[in-house]
Amino acid sequence: MSPTRRDLLRATGWALGLAGAGALIGGCGGGAAGGAVAQTTSSTPRRGGTFRVVLTGGGAAESLDPFAGGSPSDYVRNDVIYESLFTLHDGKPAPLLALTAQPAPDGRSFVLRLRDGVLWHDGSPFTAADVAYSLRYMSDPARPYPSELSSYLDTRGVTTTDDHTLRVPTRQPVGDPAVMLAAFPAKIIKNNAANFAPTTAVGTGPYRVEAFEAGREARLVRFDRYWDGAPLADAIVLSSLADPQAKVNAVLTGQADFAADIPFTAARTGTNSSALEIRRTDARHRTGFGFVLNATRPPFNDPRARRAIRLGIDRKALVDTVLLGNGSPGNDLFGAGSEYFAQREPVARNLDEARRLVKESGADGAEIRIRSAEWEIGYNSSTQLFAEQMREIGLNVKPDIVSVPTFFDVKALAQAHGIVFSMGALPLPVIYGRISAYPSLAMPDAAITKAVSTAIGDTDEARRRSSWNEVQDAMFDRGNTVVWGLADTLSVARKNVAGIGTRVDAKYPYLGKAGLA
Repeated sequence: MSPTRRDLLRATGWALGLAGAGALIGGCGGGAAGGAVAQTTSSTPRRGGTFRVVLTGGGAAESLDPFAGGSPSDYVRNDVIYESLFTLHDGKPAPLLALTAQPAPDGRSFVLRLRDGVLWHDGSPFTAADVAYSLRYMSDPARPYPSELSSYLDTRGVTTTDDHTLRVPTRQPVGDPAVMLAAFPAKIIKNNAANFAPTTAVGTGPYRVEAFEAGREARLVRFDRYWDGAPLADAIVLSSLADPQAKVNAVLTGQADFAADIPFTAARTGTNSSALEIRRTDARHRTGFGFVLNATRPPFNDPRARRAIRLGIDRKALVDTVLLGNGSPGNDLFGAGSEYFAQREPVARNLDEARRLVKESGADGAEIRIRSAEWEIGYNSSTQLFAEQMREIGLNVKPDIVSVPTFFDVKALAQAHGIVFSMGALPLPVIYGRISAYPSLAMPDAAITKAVSTAIGDTDEARRRSSWNEVQDAMFDRGNTVVWGLADTLSVARKNVAGIGTRVDAKYPYLGKAGLA
């Protein structure tokens, strides 16, 4: 996926257990989807019972510190223990611990107004001091992986007006701070929290920690004083496994009720049980799969060569082969499903025009290295099929297959002509901010850079929308992203599992309202 603070943690830890095991970001949307269903049989869980979930774990690196662990187990577990100020709902920010984030007219600060009546798991009240401490904690440059918010917020300058109001200065204009606070990892911890053992880790979420063993299992129990109403399940038991097929088997054999983010092959083979079903998320939460071309070096510093790639790629073949038909063709832009995303028809394949552009750009016969690793299952196979397709237009593409821990090496990226890439339905400020974080992935175009900065900083919604349209128009016309497909996310569940939610990313389901019907 995209190179974020958490992703780099994944590359050196839990992703090693995932590589080669068979868990593409997958789902079902057509083609060989083999009986997957789009929603649960029962929509409302009953009160009581223990809900058993199996997730991809991170071994000994798992942590109850919401800013340390980076595996799916960490994400999903910590999402119901701790809470963010805002979350995403249908691609737009929605209030959680904060009610509003009102920007100053110039976007250089904003006022956070917090929800009243929220309690920590130890019974103490949630206040602005907790938020101020959390922002400093997550952004501390001494941390191995400081929050990406530190690029936008001056967390050292945060001041509290009263117990439920803060003023947050920004390092650059931010027109919609709620989006940033919803999309970047920003869990709120208690003031002065420094120890995250099972007996000391407290949050404001619907479940509290009863027991935790890194890399094996966590047992969470209902927090009856949760501000949004006590959850329905008495407890959630989350088991960690490295092998995606083992996750599927845990449900098939009755050891678990639900497994998230399972291989596409599971949809093809089915469950062979009337009590189980393969599920998929809706199209709004698909993940874009593609490549980012290095526009800082030949041949992709020439827009004709970039255009040739888009005209030469066979999107349907990639969807059918890599996603096993579980998805749809992409339109070269990341962020499908998010607010302000530009709905464009994918470029139609035109081999003759692509060959002409390759020759005009001087790329005919040149050796082109596309960097890949099995960061997500399907990365390497998509790169290999892409190389075969590019030979049809005169490009000599060589897949440069590397190990997961070295995948985002900055020096190696600068030498590559492109990199395999994927990203979910994140807000556009996050998507373009993350791509531009690496010089070899950024689009070196002054007009695009200016439009992105304007779109992020403008406090007026109409002007913000106009700027994002300008960004995407330019990227669609001459950009360096080639998004060939949109992949769904699959899970396997007992039919009485209900209430599974999606917030930021369908790969990490929200379990705060889940249980057994």
